[in-house]
Amino acid sequence: MSGKRLSREERRERILAAAARVFAASGYDAAGMREVATAAGISTPVLYDHFPSKAALYAGLLESEVDSLLAGWAELPPSDTAEELLRARVAAIFAWMEANERGWRMIFAETPSDEGVAEVHRRGQARATAQLTEVFGRIPGLALTADLPRDRANEALAEAAKSALNAIATWWWDNRDIPREQVVALTTDLLWRGLGNLIQEDR
Repeated sequence: MSGKRLSREERRERILAAAARVFAASGYDAAGMREVATAAGISTPVLYDHFPSKAALYAGLLESEVDSLLAGWAELPPSDTAEELLRARVAAIFAWMEANERGWRMIFAETPSDEGVAEVHRRGQARATAQLTEVFGRIPGLALTADLPRDRANEALAEAAKSALNAIATWWWDNRDIPREQVVALTTDLLWRGLGNLIQEDR
């Protein structure tokens, strides 16, 4: 180990990297702060100097994973049709999961009971709903029978789509033998078969 003295920010980054490994291996409930400190090569008191609790440490990691997922999704280029728009977003979400197993587990496969962590989960879910609402807002000509303002309908449809995505992401965690391409196709089928019938546009 180098004798170079780390800055506070460098030590914090080392702690986060070590915590990510520990949480990925053990899950939130089984992981301990002493285990994280050992993995980071520091003492437990130094760890608590940076993060006052396991919940605060986990919440910081979780928030960074949500940022990563939503940032990549937001950068996708426009699509020519509503179906392509939806399929591209679904494909991007599952590609991110496959490449970021730690984030996949933290966002979709595990929900710690700690209230502070649960609040970070709720904020992340709200951000996902907001991005999905924007996606639905780009789809013209929804032939809805519900007498709702379009923006409220977009939000409701986004919430339903997000619930379906969450459920399939959680299912896939326990069914890794299914190739990602098939999970994307299944999810798009589920979402598009209903939505496609509502869209009045040339496809």
